[in-house]
Amino acid sequence: MKAHLLRLKAFALIALISFSFVSCSSDDEEEKFFLETHGGTVWKLGEPEDGFSVYAQINSTESNPFEIWIYDESRDCYEYQKITDEGSPEVIENRENKVQIRIGGDTGDYADLTMTISGDILKVELDYYEDGVLDDEVQFVLQRTSDNVSDLTVCGS
Repeated sequence: MKAHLLRLKAFALIALISFSFVSCSSDDEEEKFFLETHGGTVWKLGEPEDGFSVYAQINSTESNPFEIWIYDESRDCYEYQKITDEGSPEVIENRENKVQIRIGGDTGDYADLTMTISGDILKVELDYYEDGVLDDEVQFVLQRTSDNVSDLTVCGS
């Protein structure tokens, strides 16, 4: 009986130590997600004086993961767009430095947007699908900026 009780106590102690180790390591290595990690950051491509400029702001919500401002040289102002203007976004992958979002997939015509951050560089890949078949691919790179998008002149309707 003593040997059985001793084995039971040893098993309980091992289980307690294992549980403590697992809980500590999961707290220390809590998974981070792209939108939460980079929400509020602003990225820029081009300059207005060159005739082309785009700002993108990453948001921390899956329902509105980013917004963009595209420079309209003829009117000297920025066109503002939310991702939801193109359809409901669906976050397919959301890791610390990479997110993949599907936009407008109800009809078979949709775009997969993949954003990857490395330091002060935001790499964007857009894959356009028509009837579920890849139709076009676009890639570009934006730089992190401290510019305030609230200061941009937004075009009126």
